[in-house]
Amino acid sequence: MGKQTITEYLQEAEALKQQQKELNAKLKAKKQAIATEYMDNLSPEAKAQQIAEAEAILNTAKAETIKAKDTFKATMLGIKERVKFSKSILDFVNYKIHNGLPKVNNQYVVNENILTFHREGIKDIAIDISKADWQKVFKAELKKQGINGNDRVADNIIYKAKCLLESNNAV
Repeated sequence: MGKQTITEYLQEAEALKQQQKELNAKLKAKKQAIATEYMDNLSPEAKAQQIAEAEAILNTAKAETIKAKDTFKATMLGIKERVKFSKSILDFVNYKIHNGLPKVNNQYVVNENILTFHREGIKDIAIDISKADWQKVFKAELKKQGINGNDRVADNIIYKAKCLLESNNAV
């Protein structure tokens, strides 16, 4: 079964309410029929038989009503949970849209043995990649610029530079 929209859930709830009203109307009609038949001029045996039939019909109608109410309650609880879940998803998406951090573009340029790193908001960093400790030097330069490795930002930048250099066979 595919995901349903909130509108479909509300329509389903309305249909269940209508079903409950119809069952209540049937119960009322059966009670009226029982009263009408009982009032007719019948022998005591026939009245006793009618009373037994009426009680059976009444018990059946009550059972159907209880079953319909239970089904309605269970369905409504399910719908309310799905609506609540949908609202939480919408709230989360709305939060992410309005409070998310902007994407930062990192640019790597390799000229011979010099790796130049450009990121908006900091100065360009030029590193000599022919040296063995170029990654440590790069991390130190990033730290000087304010990218000190929180949330592994500096490590990720160095890793991407390393992958770029490996793909270009520069190292």
